Amino acid sequence: MSTPPSDDELWQAFVEAERETIRRRADFSNAARDRPGILRAALTAGAGPWQRRAALDFLAARSDDVPALLEELVDLSLSHGWAPAARRAIAGLPKDDLVPLLAPLVLEHLDTADDDEYLRLVELLVHVGAWDLLGRLVARAPVTDDPDTREAADDLTESYSPMWRAETD
Repeated sequence: MSTPPSDDELWQAFVEAERETIRRRADFSNAARDRPGILRAALTAGAGPWQRRAALDFLAARSDDVPALLEELVDLSLSHGWAPAARRAIAGLPKDDLVPLLAPLVLEHLDTADDDEYLRLVELLVHVGAWDLLGRLVARAPVTDDPDTREAADDLTESYSPMWRAETD
C-alpha cells in the first residue's frame, strides 16, 4: 500500500505542471505555422471542451491572434458557459485597438439578439470598458420588438449612462 502524496508534493507537482504549460505555450506561440487556423478550429463546438478551454486560455495569455479570431470570440461571449473566458481573451487587446474591431460585430448581433444575448453583449462591453459602444447598443434597443430587451435597455441607461456620457465628453 502506497502513502498518499503530501500537500507539499501535490503543490510541487502542480507548480511543475504550470511550468510545463508555460513552456508548451511558448513553443506553440513561437513555432506554429498557422496559429490562427489551429485556434479557430479549437474554438468550434466540434473540437470539444478541452480544446476550446485551451484556446481561450492561450488567447487570454497572448492576444496576438485575438483580432483574427474576434468574430468567434464574440460568438462565444454570448454563451453562458464560455462567456467569461471569451471576455478575458477579448479584453487582452488594448481598448483603442479593440473597440473599432468590436463595434461592427456587436452591432451586427443586435439584429437577431434576444434579451439574453443582448445582456451578454452588454456584459462584454462593460468588461472591456467600451462605454461609447455600450451607449450605442442601448440606444438601438428601443426599436426592437422584444419588450424584455427594451426593459433591459431602460435599466442599463439608468445604471451606465454616466459612463458612456463621460467617455464622449
